[in-house]
Amino acid sequence: MKLTASISYPLLAVLSALSIILLLLGGWLTYAGLGAWYYELDFPPFQPPPWLFTPAWVIVLSCLALSTWLVVVRVNDHSGSVAFALALYGAQLVLNAGWSLLFFTVQRPDIALWELIVLDSVLLAMVLAYGRVSKLAALLLTPYVIWLALSTAINSWIVNYNSFPVLNA
Repeated sequence: MKLTASISYPLLAVLSALSIILLLLGGWLTYAGLGAWYYELDFPPFQPPPWLFTPAWVIVLSCLALSTWLVVVRVNDHSGSVAFALALYGAQLVLNAGWSLLFFTVQRPDIALWELIVLDSVLLAMVLAYGRVSKLAALLLTPYVIWLALSTAINSWIVNYNSFPVLNA
């Protein structure tokens, strides 16, 4: 199948829509889980102000959509690499939403941290996989890598400086 502009631009719209859905889902899961438990947590001194999170995620997810589109439009030249990259893309969508669910809705930052470490690994694999197809696509993931590294540091700090109930097996 040859990917033409008539197919590729609607694909960019679909990828953008998936980013918007992820942003809205993450916001909804966050809002659903906010409460006294969250505001009583100790937060790291390096945590950005709350107003910065939504614009940061808009930038991250916009770059993700464009980056993934740049990979998909090269399917004719790199079909195996594109398929693997898209599998990683799907995994990170699920893991990204899962983190919001675990951290906020389930109120388990400790479990969310482990899930976030998996997401970190998937994102790094995405950078490598995207880079095999398009250097620009890999470069466009840089804001996501930076934001996720900061998120992991914040989550880790919260887990280390707050206490959470022990899970019973």
